[in-house]
Amino acid sequence: MQRIIAILRSRILFTIILPYLLLTVIVMLIGSGIAITLVAGSWQERFNNQLGQVARNFAEALAAREISNIAYLGQIVFTAANADTGAPAVVDAIIRRDADGLALAMRSLWTLGQSNENVTPDRLIVFDQTGKALLDWERARDGDEPTKYIGTNLSGLPFIEKVLRGEQTPVGTGEVIGDKYSGLIAFQQSDGREVLHFFTVVPVTVRIDDNTPPQVVGGVLVAQRLDRTLAFLQDRSQAAVTAWFDNNGLPLAATVPESFVSQLRLDQTQIEKLAQYNTLGTCLDIGSLRGRVVTPVERVGIPTCSLLTTARLGDYEYQLVYAPLLLRGAQNGYFVVGLSRDFILSAWASSRNAVVGVTALLALTAVFVGGWVARRITRPLDDLVAVADAVSAGDLDRRSTVNDTNELGRLAVAFNQMTSHLLHLYQTSRQLNQELRVEAILQIASTSAAHLLPQTEAIAIVRDTDSWRFRIRPNAPLSYAALTGRYLNVLPINGGAQLIPYTDPLLLASGIKSALAVPLRHEQQTIGSLIFAHPEQDAFSTAVLPHLQAIANMTAVALVNALLYEAVQRDAEQRRAILASISDGVIVSDASGRVVLLNPAAEQLLRPILTDRAELSIHDLPLVGKDIRSELFGRPEKIVSIGNRHLTVGRAPVCMPDGLQIGEVVVLHDVTSAIQIDRAKTDFIATISHELRTPLTVIRGYLELALRQAGSGLDDGLREMLEQVRQSSLQMTRLVNNAIMVAYLDAGQIEVHIQPTNLASVVDAAIRPLRETFATCGLQVKVVLPEDLPPVLADQELLKQALGHLFDNACRYVQQGWVLVSAGIEGQEVWLDISDTGPGIPEEVMGRLFTRFQRVDGNNSVQRGGGLGLAITRQLIELQGGSITVKSVPGQGSTFTIRLRYIKEQERAVAGQDTERIQN
Repeated sequence: MQRIIAILRSRILFTIILPYLLLTVIVMLIGSGIAITLVAGSWQERFNNQLGQVARNFAEALAAREISNIAYLGQIVFTAANADTGAPAVVDAIIRRDADGLALAMRSLWTLGQSNENVTPDRLIVFDQTGKALLDWERARDGDEPTKYIGTNLSGLPFIEKVLRGEQTPVGTGEVIGDKYSGLIAFQQSDGREVLHFFTVVPVTVRIDDNTPPQVVGGVLVAQRLDRTLAFLQDRSQAAVTAWFDNNGLPLAATVPESFVSQLRLDQTQIEKLAQYNTLGTCLDIGSLRGRVVTPVERVGIPTCSLLTTARLGDYEYQLVYAPLLLRGAQNGYFVVGLSRDFILSAWASSRNAVVGVTALLALTAVFVGGWVARRITRPLDDLVAVADAVSAGDLDRRSTVNDTNELGRLAVAFNQMTSHLLHLYQTSRQLNQELRVEAILQIASTSAAHLLPQTEAIAIVRDTDSWRFRIRPNAPLSYAALTGRYLNVLPINGGAQLIPYTDPLLLASGIKSALAVPLRHEQQTIGSLIFAHPEQDAFSTAVLPHLQAIANMTAVALVNALLYEAVQRDAEQRRAILASISDGVIVSDASGRVVLLNPAAEQLLRPILTDRAELSIHDLPLVGKDIRSELFGRPEKIVSIGNRHLTVGRAPVCMPDGLQIGEVVVLHDVTSAIQIDRAKTDFIATISHELRTPLTVIRGYLELALRQAGSGLDDGLREMLEQVRQSSLQMTRLVNNAIMVAYLDAGQIEVHIQPTNLASVVDAAIRPLRETFATCGLQVKVVLPEDLPPVLADQELLKQALGHLFDNACRYVQQGWVLVSAGIEGQEVWLDISDTGPGIPEEVMGRLFTRFQRVDGNNSVQRGGGLGLAITRQLIELQGGSITVKSVPGQGSTFTIRLRYIKEQERAVAGQDTERIQN
């Protein structure tokens, strides 16, 4: 036993681990016991109470929805005539069966219901005493205008017949609760699908006099979609899962994915238990379960006798409450609400203070015990650290006084021994680390080596262009000075970092009889050598070698760093010379954006904005340019204007091999002359085009006047020549207008007014001027647009011009067949396709189709275009925030696709079949 104790006391590992391991086990056991004791008993009870409140909230929210429906229907029934709008009273309109007057009176009431979140009707029906609907409105998915149905007949429905007969709603005790009815009703949609609604219906009665009972003249029914009603109830009850079942336990609606609905279904056994519990009336309130584990079926009292069970939906387990669903005293099926059992974790909050207090107490105990244990360990360590700090500060005679028999005692003895040996090396290392000059490093190495062995000299061999040369310290013996003028073609020293004997005729000629050498290596390459030389034969003994090896290692590292520094300095000088000779401006910044280099060209270009501040940030420079379009003669570029100069900016990050960005390089290129020339070209074309348009207009006007006035007095040949002249003038006018448009686009003078635009009207306006041309060419134009296509965000006039160019191209290139215009919604955009049965576009032309002056062979028109139409179309579409693409199969036709944004508030799915409008 004493031997085991001695072993444990001699190892620091055991001194630290054993107490803390024991303390950790105790803390875990006590903490876990307290947490389980405090929390486990109240988890289930608290959660059951919360779930019970959710179920009550559900039932109360449904009752509130029914009450709100009744109040809303009462507002409708008692609405009087409005002299300002000419709307009759609702009751009078029902008696007279005045459908138009009733619609006028119901307009404001419909809007009122939509603004009431407790009502928000999806269906509103007013019917007469025969059950025939005088008004049947359904809430549309978009806009405030309801969908109106005609011919709805509710006669034959049991609750409608009861309302028309004035029957009272009975309850199980024989009491009655009024002549209103609520429940579920299924309305058939246009696609044949039935949609369940929660409804409330009230009669409309009139009293002729005080001596006669009220007479039922009709009724009003309001209904909400069951899925929306269920979502409303779930939100009000704060449940995570809700569902509505019929009396057979089949789900009618649920707020869970379709794949989980089957797991919520009530089976026959559960339905029978519910019936049994409600018959006995001995419901166990959910709040008194006292934390008992939930069994598959439990009796609760929310709001009548209910079932409590659990179900797993996906990755989560839910606790569910099933209860009968009562409407106006009659059972209309069952409902279920559920909460995730993850909520049980909230019970920890009630006992958090106790757990935190105990844990804190244990943590403090652990700290104090750990401090006591650590102090036993760190006291000798503190002594060693103090000695090390003193030696580092220059107190070289300081020694450790630790006498322990463990590892710390042995460490103190070894430390004292090493301190004496390393003092000299430490001083040498500090001196070497402070120098980056080769000669100064050789001076330090020579002095340190001479302290061990007098007359020892440190010499370096380094690369000089294609050879190797000797370098010595400035105060070296005169006999060594001749070495500085000698060169070696091959460095004979290679290998590892160990000092090895070295002989060389050049050294012997300088009086060196003993030499040890070590290579200088960087990145697996030898870049030089360090030599320790002595004028005596066999001067280096084995006792000196270890210390000399240590000096050699430190000196080698310092020499490599110095040589690399010299290389970097030379490279920097070369780069500065290169940058100074570059005509473009070059700016270099570091990772924080601080400008570290400006070449003379950059200083000249930035002179108008440079300040006298000591530091300049790349973020303070105006390097974000704007587009200057010059596509008539070149491509668009980002241009920065500084003073009276225009510059293009090229930016590139400076990255390390590992991908870390350490800065950025910016290149400024002066394009002032090019821009001035380009603007002069654009202005010239615009001026010439304007000058040409005036005489062309006069020529075309006189030709048309001559053709009209000549009537049939001209022979066919002369008329045909004049018509060709007129067509040529029209073609020239179009070319001139296109050139002017190009000039406006390049100059940025096109004003864009984006607004909601009806796409169908713009398409019709673009086709209308070309309708006669299409008919002359024998082409059929088909326009197939969805009726519910939302308005697009575009400039109506610019969009019409763009479409006009596309239709004009179709006239020129399509020889027979048809042109199809279609549209639809995809994602966040509306697409518009213009397809034709033309010859198609060759693949080699596709890449440059939307560039200027690009024309495709195969034009069957006598009028040749200028190759500007598609380029103008692309720019007009892009100015409106859209895009245009083309797909083509040679020999089969082409499809141009335009994509534009549309109004998100009016977004809707394209349903049903498109209505095809064919224009010939």
